[in-house]
Amino acid sequence: MSEPADKTAPGVKIRVVMVTGAYYPEVSGAGLQCRELLRAAAGREIGFSVLTTATYRSLPPRSDEDGVRVTRLPAGGFFTVLACWLPRLWELVRAISRADVVHLHGLSRKSYLFVMLGTLLGKKIIVKLSSLGEDDPPSVQKSGGLRWLFYRGADLYLAPSSALARACRSSSLRAEKLRELPNGVDTVRFCPADEDKKRELRAKLGLPLDGLALVSLGHFSIDKRLDLLARVWSRLESAGGQVHLWLVGENRPGAYEVDERVAAAVRTAAENPKRPGELTAPGRVANPQDWLRAADIFVMPSVREGLPNALLEAMSCGLACVAARLEGITDRVLSLDGDETAGLLFIPDNHEVLAAAIGSLAGSGELRGLLGRRARKKIEKEYRLETVAGKYRKIILELVGGGYVARQH
Repeated sequence: MSEPADKTAPGVKIRVVMVTGAYYPEVSGAGLQCRELLRAAAGREIGFSVLTTATYRSLPPRSDEDGVRVTRLPAGGFFTVLACWLPRLWELVRAISRADVVHLHGLSRKSYLFVMLGTLLGKKIIVKLSSLGEDDPPSVQKSGGLRWLFYRGADLYLAPSSALARACRSSSLRAEKLRELPNGVDTVRFCPADEDKKRELRAKLGLPLDGLALVSLGHFSIDKRLDLLARVWSRLESAGGQVHLWLVGENRPGAYEVDERVAAAVRTAAENPKRPGELTAPGRVANPQDWLRAADIFVMPSVREGLPNALLEAMSCGLACVAARLEGITDRVLSLDGDETAGLLFIPDNHEVLAAAIGSLAGSGELRGLLGRRARKKIEKEYRLETVAGKYRKIILELVGGGYVARQH
């Protein structure tokens, strides 16, 4: 099988290879953000390729997505690496040798190979932090060994939230290696819908046309706490019509990070005869914007995040949002100047406060409208994809050098 053509614009100066745990058509928060950033930042100055692991063995080992060369390696443990990765080692060496920058979205143990190859081949290494407790410097240093050795050898660290930036500054990493760069949102794709459009989208998705709808995006993992949301929703006392719940995200048994205990709790909530409406769990979808735009309230009960794309996208859709208070993350995203807020926060895992927050929004269209307008304005001001992509291009050009002209590969 021949390799897909590299459609980087002729004359491109700098080439970046993105390394991520999943990439389109597979779905993950990091993979989706990688794809959005790549599409927005590509141009005559910078070109991209992708190295990714893939859970679905049906996906081709190489393909062309959006004009970008994507190389896939099967996901798995140590024996998968031995059996499937090592025979393709020369292909990986070639992919990295073509690049000037190796940009890792998070740092797992499988990332060591790409860091090592990039270092040996004299490439600049960027690590984008994904979440506290996972790949922030104190957590990685605590794990010790090879992980910290490879981690601290990067040339640059990108922190998408102030909490992750603080974690970097509190570590032994050199301060000049840190850049703060939030995730960006496509504000055209994720935009508010009026009531007529909401009904049209609900009809298209086969959802109830009447009643309020709560929506949450995320796979059925313990950290996402969708079981907590389902339990709270199932006990809501609805005084003014039905309140439906849509849980959009991977929920197949055995899928990566899907916990059967969460799925079982969701099923139990759906069967509660006193539930306030209908619970819908469509699994992974290709059109999350339709589900957000068709809803009225977004809820994010997750207890571990870096900078949650789903919250940013819901805000961009003008939804009133409720989120677990994660210091330097959700509180920063939902805060405005002065004492104003673009959403409601609750203490993580607190059933009572979460129920009260949902109830206050469900009972007041005026409050939902106010918070939704504030949320959209906040996204347009600070998180527009084009703005973030422009900052990223500047970071890459500064890292490699303003007058740099890439080697001819």
